[in-house]
Amino acid sequence: MQQGYFEKEFTLTPDYCDARAGLSPLGAFTIFQAIATEHAEKIGVGGAAMAKRGEFWLTVHSRIDFFSRAQLMQTLTAKTWPESCGEKSIRCFRSYSLRCGDALVAMGRTQWAILGPEQKVVPFGQSGFPQDFPFTGEAGILDAPTRFRDDFTDADFARNYTVRPTDIDFGRHMNNVAYIRVLLDCFSAKQIASGTISSIEAHYASPCLEGETLSVYQKQDGNTVRIAIKKQDGKPAVLAAVRFTA
Repeated sequence: MQQGYFEKEFTLTPDYCDARAGLSPLGAFTIFQAIATEHAEKIGVGGAAMAKRGEFWLTVHSRIDFFSRAQLMQTLTAKTWPESCGEKSIRCFRSYSLRCGDALVAMGRTQWAILGPEQKVVPFGQSGFPQDFPFTGEAGILDAPTRFRDDFTDADFARNYTVRPTDIDFGRHMNNVAYIRVLLDCFSAKQIASGTISSIEAHYASPCLEGETLSVYQKQDGNTVRIAIKKQDGKPAVLAAVRFTA
């Protein structure tokens, strides 16, 4: 019987850890992307099945909130579930949780769309998503995605970044998690491992290709650092916010 959610255990190995041997923010994004991909395969809307229909998943927006720490070699339970979506909707949500025993480590949410033939967005009801899918109705992050401002100036420029071959995924674009690595490089290893990052939120505005030179901008706004990753024509590829505890 099909379930409305998918759970999987992960051992917190060094590739998911920060400089203090705890779960890194990048590790959390990596785990959530992994379980979403695996769940999609299990319900018949994985990459190969979508490609046969000329469709491709697009992640439009993502956010992870952090609540507690998990340490090297601990066992984490990751869970994901698609949120209920109307047939005419062109943007829908998938939620995530990450626990270490009974302790909530992180909650996540992505907003996604389906790009169909001729590069047109496909309404949810016309996609290959199972029509009888048993949505759980479970709540995760309920806040609407942040509408980021692109008010960055030359004074906010931090550095350039060239898209590497290892950033590219099977869609032949820079992978969403690779952008998270780029924006986290605005901080020191000590800051990343401090446990004071409370939330990371990113809006994916346009795809990037291997060899492109991107410009990274950052602006302090109270306890939040806003970041823009821009293409050479000045258009944003990603607009993001990294929030720290007060």
